[in-house]
Amino acid sequence: MRKAAWSYTRAQGGIPELKLHIRRRGRLSRTKARAIEELGPRYMIPGEVRLNREQCFGRNAPLMFEIGFGTGNALLSFAEEHPHMDCVGIEVYQPGIGTALQNLHVRGLDNVRLIEGDARIGLAEVFEDTSLAHAQILFPDPWPKRRHHRRRLIQQDFVSLIVSKLFLAGTLRLATDDAHYAREMLRICDAEPLLRNLAGEGMFVLSAEERPKTRFERRGEALGNEIFEMLFERG
Repeated sequence: MRKAAWSYTRAQGGIPELKLHIRRRGRLSRTKARAIEELGPRYMIPGEVRLNREQCFGRNAPLMFEIGFGTGNALLSFAEEHPHMDCVGIEVYQPGIGTALQNLHVRGLDNVRLIEGDARIGLAEVFEDTSLAHAQILFPDPWPKRRHHRRRLIQQDFVSLIVSKLFLAGTLRLATDDAHYAREMLRICDAEPLLRNLAGEGMFVLSAEERPKTRFERRGEALGNEIFEMLFERG
């Protein structure tokens, strides 16, 4: 597990105070590192502290959560198209976080916050049960080698965790261009008793035209891969 990028102290009144520690590793450019350093305190929230919506967004609006937002294209577009909702995204890849912060600042969106960290921890710790209106996971790493399948994000226990955070009639959207992973996602989610497949059991939905394409999706299409999309509702 990666060392946490954030540490916390207790300020007056017991409210966590955020301290940022930049890790310039891998292909993190100076520009993206600067974006994290300068914009992080404004747009990023800790991934191990329960979200206070009034404190964070200044309101108590419906919540959307994107797991693995990449460079943030889908997340920011969703936030622009749903100004009545507050959107939180989590990602472990720092260059992607830097790019998302830059675009978030340029687009002037105040209904988006970002988390750096493990999605399992963030989902469990940040959100109250039955607090999410929508969650989405678009093109997660398929870990195509059989011996690596256990590393895949979409596992039964993780789906159950997501469902526990959705309110009644809240939705979960998944997408991948890996056919084997798509069938596994579908099997796992159809087996979750609290989820209803909106396309029908064992069925995929047509790719939503209103959803912007991610970088990984465009790459898959360029390779001729079929896109598989699923949409579920908590019943």
